[in-house]
Amino acid sequence: MHRTLSIAALAASAFVSTLAVAADTTDGRPAGHQPQPAAGSAPAVPAPQAARNDSGTSPQPNDQVIPDDLIVQGSQCLGIDCVNNEAFGVDTLRLKENNTRIVFYDTSTGTFPNHKWQLTANDSASGGLNRFSIEDLTTATIPFTVLPAPNDSLYISNSGRIGLRTNAPVLDVHMLTTNTPGIRLDQSNGDGFAAQTWDVAANEANFFVRDVTGGSRLPFRIRPGAPTSSIDIAASGNVGIGTASPAAKLDVAGDMLVHGTIAQLSSRSAKEHFEPVDGAGVLARLAALPISTWNYIGAGDGDRHLGPVAEDFHAAFGLGASDHFVAPTDVAGVALASVKALQEEVRERDERIDQLEARLRELEDLVRRGAR
Repeated sequence: MHRTLSIAALAASAFVSTLAVAADTTDGRPAGHQPQPAAGSAPAVPAPQAARNDSGTSPQPNDQVIPDDLIVQGSQCLGIDCVNNEAFGVDTLRLKENNTRIVFYDTSTGTFPNHKWQLTANDSASGGLNRFSIEDLTTATIPFTVLPAPNDSLYISNSGRIGLRTNAPVLDVHMLTTNTPGIRLDQSNGDGFAAQTWDVAANEANFFVRDVTGGSRLPFRIRPGAPTSSIDIAASGNVGIGTASPAAKLDVAGDMLVHGTIAQLSSRSAKEHFEPVDGAGVLARLAALPISTWNYIGAGDGDRHLGPVAEDFHAAFGLGASDHFVAPTDVAGVALASVKALQEEVRERDERIDQLEARLRELEDLVRRGAR
């Protein structure tokens, strides 16, 4: 019996050898021969083998390594929720699972930039944000986040202009909203400074600056329709009201209405080159100064004024830097000097009158004595 089995085994072995030889002679290559890769192509990589876990059951695939370019002429789905016959539509690449992330893991060393970045879609925690973010994994910061937002919330045109809620930005930054577009300037107290919040906004009623911290007061407003150069600050720092070429620190092209007191600097500490004034001469020049009533050109006859013209005033007293303007201080100074000169004249006349009255009394006494 054992002999018979041995003969059968030998016969089977011979049959297998015959099949192997036949296989070798099919294409003239020995059995098990692997073709050499063509020039420029990568060497063949063995197919992944099944690996078993510690229990020896439940085979799990190894990682698949492709040491060459990979071209997929179709769509691709990555993630544990991808299914067979995935309906891609026009998607080229789809990430499909409950936590989708793309990590840019830079392995550069030395002085080369090596921050690691991540594209994140939605928070992973229950109740978290629906968001798309760019995260800096190296510094654990999230510099950019987009939540579900309306169309054109941020739009950059082909000219580089930025639109906020508009896809047709006209200027470098263009904001469009249905009610009061504005920006907020919000300083926290994180660096030890007091917290302060300002708004700069505009609507059909005005352009304004709002002090949010100070009770939302509006300290600065511009109304629609205001003329050009209503407020104009020149390169010199001069401020024009109604003029584009202010000739002084404050140049007002028109009338001024002051609900209060105008106080001009007149301190001795701010003045120099003092010279005495000949009051009588000032009074004489004032007496010769033409005074008339008039109105400014374009103001109409209903807005009349009284006084000299600047040219005559400047010619008479030589005051001021221009013969086109009269300073209220100079007018007041001329008036005070003239009043003092008149006061001196009155004093001299009073003395003369006193003398005459004394002589008159003496004469009257003589007359009375002679009559006796």
